[in-house]
Amino acid sequence: MDDFPDFLEQDDLTLRLPTDADLPEIARQLSDQRTARWLATVAHPVDPEQARALLIHGQHPGEAFRLIERENRVVGALCLGASLWYWLDPDHWRQGIMHRALTLAICTRFARPAPPLIATCHEDNDASRALLARLGFAPYPVGRRMFFQGTQTAEPCRDYLLAPEQWHLLHPPEIAAGPALLRPARQTDAAALVHMLPGTGAGPWPAAEALPAFIETHRYRGRPEGLLVIVDNNRRSIGMALESHGRTALLFLSAEDETRHRTRIEASLATQWPAPI
Repeated sequence: MDDFPDFLEQDDLTLRLPTDADLPEIARQLSDQRTARWLATVAHPVDPEQARALLIHGQHPGEAFRLIERENRVVGALCLGASLWYWLDPDHWRQGIMHRALTLAICTRFARPAPPLIATCHEDNDASRALLARLGFAPYPVGRRMFFQGTQTAEPCRDYLLAPEQWHLLHPPEIAAGPALLRPARQTDAAALVHMLPGTGAGPWPAAEALPAFIETHRYRGRPEGLLVIVDNNRRSIGMALESHGRTALLFLSAEDETRHRTRIEASLATQWPAPI
């Protein structure tokens, strides 16, 4: 991914580009059989030059290879590209680090329209399978065999898919606008949104019977496109915002709601929801 940030930070966790100085540590971690066992392309043991080849692959267009640091110590790595793959130093297992790192990376990737992510997991790697499920990945119905360099055999694996729509359903972004907030619209919002429509359809808004299809067509898949619901501090749906083709259209349940919230919502969309560069 050419537009993936070189550096991401959240609390004590950092994702960053690797350097030559990291090669010995990468080789050490990948030479641990507990890690190498689950990585199909990793032979055993790994030397710094083999680690360098891995870094070169991560620099290819469409690939985003980042080291995972915790408290200034490299604890693993991840790569988002044609497929998702990752590893974590066994000394740091069972601390939720990889879940946090992948959540940060995937949230960044899907902040703008992007294709689904595919991860391939060994059928015996229970920890990784559970991690992918917690993140929202869905398993393919049929497994396949994949050649592993470490064992020189084809071993049972399964592909897992995560679409941006599924990610945003599980992790909906929110925009604060004073006492109101905006979030992506869902089909369950149709019963409330239908009361805001101008009747036979006007401007960008649909007729009532076309609302479910309208919600699906404008389902949020990453900035800057999508249909957002405006909710007040009583959790009442009071309006909607349509971001489409660089334009914003607002519709409110009542004139009172529009008078109270429009200015703040326009300002919040302009400052918190700019189109990604």
